[in-house]
Amino acid sequence: MSAPTLTPLARAARSLTAQHTALLALLAYVPALLAKPGKIPADTKLYLYLNPGRLMSDATAAWDPRQFGGSVPHQTVSYLWPSGPWYWICEHLGMADWVAHRLWIGTVLVCAGLGARWAAKHLGLTGSATLVVGAIYQLSPYALPYISRTSTILLPWAGLGWMVALTIRAATQTRWRDVALFGLVMFTVGSTNATATLMIAPAPVLWLVHAAKQHLVTVATAIRTAAKIGIVSLGVSASWIAMVSSQSAYGANVLGYTETLEAVSQTATSNEVLRGLGYWLFYVRDPSGFTTTAAFRYMSSGQLIISGFALLMIGLLGLVVTNWISRRYAFWLVSVGTILAVGVHPIDQPSPLMAILTRDTRSGLSL
Repeated sequence: MSAPTLTPLARAARSLTAQHTALLALLAYVPALLAKPGKIPADTKLYLYLNPGRLMSDATAAWDPRQFGGSVPHQTVSYLWPSGPWYWICEHLGMADWVAHRLWIGTVLVCAGLGARWAAKHLGLTGSATLVVGAIYQLSPYALPYISRTSTILLPWAGLGWMVALTIRAATQTRWRDVALFGLVMFTVGSTNATATLMIAPAPVLWLVHAAKQHLVTVATAIRTAAKIGIVSLGVSASWIAMVSSQSAYGANVLGYTETLEAVSQTATSNEVLRGLGYWLFYVRDPSGFTTTAAFRYMSSGQLIISGFALLMIGLLGLVVTNWISRRYAFWLVSVGTILAVGVHPIDQPSPLMAILTRDTRSGLSL
């Protein structure tokens, strides 16, 4: 039996997808590889470069007998997948550490862009509009304070588009395959940082609410889909939740010393959040300058500041003047995302919604 012949429209769509993928890949890998060749930053975990095999081996247990006469490690379970295997494979291929790091950064960025593009397609955009969505998301300044310091925390951001698209497919096509794929994405991106994972959780839920309200799916279907992806997400997250719970109960209070609520909320103003910034480490500086070198230009260059807010205004204007079926959902994403990102700022006058976090700024919930 001969293979089915693609229609001209299908061939054109496949060609366009390939072109978009190639362009997003160029925008991700080329800048990463050209940025200070030969130099490796202090990104995430030193053992990822020195001995990824040992790091993965240690990550399987909630007790580390090698340090301080025995201790409970902090979130090492997240290096079991995917960053640990990535660097282990690169090491066994004889790849230079700096090349392995730049390819890792490029892969995270291109996955973010492709996921956003795929979600845009499922949300009703077509053609070059989906490419614009993917490129803007992939090139967001949001990634800057992470790519040379804690790049694994970018994984939930990179997985968000895929999770939204798979939620749409799971609800509209009611196939368990899409739910399973959602679980695989959650398994890949969810263990790196509990807070980062919780911050992306509203996006799939908001789409289900939007879809039910717009009669794209029935309320019963929305509830069933939410239950399916919720159960699968909890299942694939059980190991890291157990590890983090053990660390919280018996390990050192790392966040209490490194990330106080006062510190992380100080820079989370709404205007900074809306232009893709606001993360407190982006603004830290020592006597020699900003610890994130790009920060200076984003706070001193009038051209960069104006262009960032102009892009924001164009996007908001588009939500007002276009008859896009998903614009209500997009507005909800902007609104809820801003509220979560701004959090308790200013900490001495938090919003009523977030005031509960300021009652005990050292609690696990707050941190």
